[in-house]
Amino acid sequence: MSEGKTVQHSELPEVDDELSVSLRMRLKSHHSGWVTVFRKGTSGEEGGFMRTPGLFLHANNSKLHPRFTGNWEGNAGIGAVGDGLLLNKWYHITYTLSDREKRMDIYINGVWTAFYAIENVQMHKVKFNDGPLYIGWFDGEIGYDYHNN
Repeated sequence: MSEGKTVQHSELPEVDDELSVSLRMRLKSHHSGWVTVFRKGTSGEEGGFMRTPGLFLHANNSKLHPRFTGNWEGNAGIGAVGDGLLLNKWYHITYTLSDREKRMDIYINGVWTAFYAIENVQMHKVKFNDGPLYIGWFDGEIGYDYHNN
């Protein structure tokens, strides 16, 4: 597994209630454990998750596992997207997250592929954080853009 990149919060655009992460990636191998494509934040003081935004790969098949942290759930998101990424194939993946619209959307190669809707729209909120962004902790290549929408 290759070592990734860490980007400090101060180096990223300011995010209030929406963000998007676009990346191109190519896997060289599937990993036997969970793999981090990107995640922003660290474990909370009480051991809770801070992963807004977060994109992980399932073990052995590299299915996308997009996540975020909300005020009701530390690990909210989609269990698995699609059948898994193929090896040695370039993918363009876009992850969007909006507290205003109460949803997360995933696009693969420009095609809207999956979404997650926050159901209790009055009470539940996305928890953005000021932790570092960790990118590319897998065996392959990656390029990325991080935007406030």
